[in-house]
Amino acid sequence: MNEKDTGHEHTGLGMELKLLLREPPLLISIAAVFLLFGVFIIYPFVKILLVPTEADWIRAITGREFILVFGHTLFSSFIATAAAIVFGFLFAYGINYTDMPCKRFFQVVALLPTMAPSVVTGLAFIMLFGRRGFITWQLLHLKVDLYGPFGLWVAQTIAFFPLAYITISGVLKSISPNLELAAQNLGARGWYLFRTVTLRLATPGLASAFLLVAINSLADFGNPMLVGGNYHVLATEAYTQVTGAWDLPMGATLSVFLVIPTLIVFFIQRYYLEKNSYVTVTGKPVSGLIRVTAGPLVKWMLFAFCLLLCLAILMIIGVVILFAFTVAFGYDYTFTLDYFKEGVIQSNVMINSWVASMSTAAITTILGIALAFLTIRKKFPGRNIMDFLAMLPVSLPGTFIGLALILAFNDGPLEMTGTLAIIILGMALRQLPVGYRQAVAGLKQIDASLEQASTNLGAGSITTFCKVVLPMLKNSLSVSFVYAFMRSMNTLSTVIFLVSPEWNLASINIMSLANQGFLPTASATAVGIMLVIYLTFGIVKLILRDKINIFDL
Repeated sequence: MNEKDTGHEHTGLGMELKLLLREPPLLISIAAVFLLFGVFIIYPFVKILLVPTEADWIRAITGREFILVFGHTLFSSFIATAAAIVFGFLFAYGINYTDMPCKRFFQVVALLPTMAPSVVTGLAFIMLFGRRGFITWQLLHLKVDLYGPFGLWVAQTIAFFPLAYITISGVLKSISPNLELAAQNLGARGWYLFRTVTLRLATPGLASAFLLVAINSLADFGNPMLVGGNYHVLATEAYTQVTGAWDLPMGATLSVFLVIPTLIVFFIQRYYLEKNSYVTVTGKPVSGLIRVTAGPLVKWMLFAFCLLLCLAILMIIGVVILFAFTVAFGYDYTFTLDYFKEGVIQSNVMINSWVASMSTAAITTILGIALAFLTIRKKFPGRNIMDFLAMLPVSLPGTFIGLALILAFNDGPLEMTGTLAIIILGMALRQLPVGYRQAVAGLKQIDASLEQASTNLGAGSITTFCKVVLPMLKNSLSVSFVYAFMRSMNTLSTVIFLVSPEWNLASINIMSLANQGFLPTASATAVGIMLVIYLTFGIVKLILRDKINIFDL
C-alpha cells in the first residue's frame, strides 16, 4: 500500500515537472519567487538565529529580569486579548443580531483605531490619564500613576478591539439564519438559543479572532513603550538591549523568544482552525429569511455598550486633535496651526512615510496576486512551502523582522542599512500575507474554467494571468492596496530598527516626540497620518465608487 502511494506521488511530481518544463516563463517565475524568499526571508531569519551565543541563551533563560519580562509579555497580552475579544463579540453581536439605532455610526467609529497610528491610544491615554492628564489632573485634581499593567491593558484593549470586531462580525454574518429559525421552531429561546446555536457556530471565529489579536498584542511595541512605564515586555526590552545597553546578541535573543509564542499561535490558527472551522458548513444564508434578533432588553443594553465604547474611541481621537490644534490644551484653548506646521508641513517624515507606504502597497499587492495565482492555480513541487513562506511574516513580531534585516543587510553586495530600500523591504515583508490572502480569496471566487479556456486558445500562464485574471481581481487588489498602505503608514515596531536620520518616518517621530514630552507636535503628526489615510480612502472611493466600501464590515 505504501509503495503504491509512493509511486503515485512520484508520478504526480513527474507530471508537474513536465508541465513546468513546457512553460519556461512559469518555471522562471517560480524560481524567482523562491530566490526572493530565500534572500529576503530565510537568510535574515537564519542570520538573527546565529547571533546569540550559548551564554546569551543561558542568560536569557535563567536571568530573573528576563523571566519577569517574559511573564509580563504573556500576562499583558492575554488580558488585553481576552478583553478585546469580549468587547469585539458584544459589539459585533449588537450590529448583526439587533435592530438598534445608529448602527452605521457605530460601524464607522469602531474602525477608526485601525486608521490611526498604533501609538495614538497610548498617546491619548497619557494626555487624558497621565501624571498631568486632562481628566486625572485638570478635572479631578488626582495625583495618580496609571502607567504600568493597567494602562497597558486599557491602551491595548482599545487598540486591538477593532481586529476582534472585524473578524467576529464576518463570522456572525456568515451564519445561516435557517439554523436559528429551526432551533426557535423547536422551542429554543433567548439565552438557550444563543448558547446552544449562535455561540457554538461562532466559536471558530472567536478562536480565530483571539489568535489574531494575541499575535498583535504580543508583538505590540508602541503602547508598551508609551504607557508601560517600568512594566517591560519583550518587544520593548529587546529594543532597549540593542539601543540602550548596546547588547545586540541579547536583543536578538529576546526577539527570538518573542517569536516562540507568536509562532505557536500562528501554527494553531493555520493547521487547526482552518481545518476545523464549521461556520460555513450550512452554506450561504437562504434569501428571504430574517435573522433571529435579540429581545428589547438585550438590544438596549448592547446599544448602551456600543455607544459608550464609541464615545471612548471618539474621546481618544478627539483629545489627539485638540492637543494638535490648541496652544496648550487644558490651559490655553486658542486655536493654532503651529504644531501641525512643525509636525506635518515643515517635516519630511510625512513625505517619507507616504513614499514608503505607497511603494509597499504596490509591491505587496502585485507580489500577493502573483503568489496566489501560483499556489492556487498551478501545481508544482514546493507549492505548500511557497504558501507557508508567504504567510510566515504575519506571525513574526515587527522587532524581530527589523532586527533580522539589519543583521542580514548591514554589509555585502546587498547593503541597505540606513536607506529607504530596507524600510520598504521591512514593511513589504510585514504586509505580504495581507495582499496574498486577499488575492487568494479573490481567486477562489473566479471559476478556473475561464483560465482553462484562455489556455485552450493558446495563451500561456503569464498571458492568462495578465489578460484574464488581473481584470477580474480589480476590487480585491484595490482593497489590498488600500489596507497595505494604511498599515504601512501606521507601522512602528517593524521599522524601529530600520529608520535613520535621513529616512525617518512619521510613526517613529510620534513616539520620539511623545517620549520627549512634545505631546502637541506628536498629536499633530498623528492627525497628519490620519488625514493622509482618509485622503487615500477618498480618492480610492471616487475612482471605484460602489465597487468598494471600506466601512462595510
